[in-house]
Amino acid sequence: MGEEILREDDGYITTLSINRPEKRNALNADALFSMGDILSDLKEDNNIRVVVVRGAGDKIFSSGVDLSGGPESIEKTIKGLEHCLSNLISYPSPIIAMISGPAIGAGLDISVISDFRIASEGAKFGATLVKLGRIYYYTAINRLISLVGMAAAKELLLMGKLLDAKRAVEIGLVSQVVSSDLLINTTYSMAKELAEENAPLAMRATKLTIHKLLEHQGINPQIESELRALADEVNQSEDAREGVMAMLEKRKPTFTGR
Repeated sequence: MGEEILREDDGYITTLSINRPEKRNALNADALFSMGDILSDLKEDNNIRVVVVRGAGDKIFSSGVDLSGGPESIEKTIKGLEHCLSNLISYPSPIIAMISGPAIGAGLDISVISDFRIASEGAKFGATLVKLGRIYYYTAINRLISLVGMAAAKELLLMGKLLDAKRAVEIGLVSQVVSSDLLINTTYSMAKELAEENAPLAMRATKLTIHKLLEHQGINPQIESELRALADEVNQSEDAREGVMAMLEKRKPTFTGR
């Protein structure tokens, strides 16, 4: 653990790179726990004012959670995902997702949690769990709806197809789209402006205020247990097991509705 996520500090800016290009930057438990731990440490570092999250290389941001370890590793990976996402959500300073290539599943959720999303023209976005007989956790669905609205969220979640960068900017999923050769300069120009021209305390307070306001309008506690039970029921179903096995065996799944 440690090389799955690369950390690079440059002045007020920290870059976190998902470093599993041989696995299409899929996030296994080690990568998820590592990113969560780094972000937790960064919360105490007042010298860092902006975090950039990216995929190693220029071909893919992240293909989502790594399921190649089979059912026995899923529980640890889910705990790692919860650790990573909770630290992303609670990170007090601005986060920019620099997206080159596909951002799928957990990769999509990481970009949704980020405060800014800058994508290359070749970027693609997807939430494809319906094709594996599974369902996204209600908190991730709620975040997506808050960002893009009900209709676009249904387009992503129910169709399970990849959206291109043009469609992503149309629905408000990304902040801006640039050519691949301008992606790095555009991203770090924004990061530098945030870090050097804006007051860090004011940015933190503004971000916290926005989160508190959205949280107040968020999930009704009266239905939270129902939504949690629904997600658990679907994700532990025969179809969910079949979807994962079919993916690992590189075949078309046979879903039975059970």
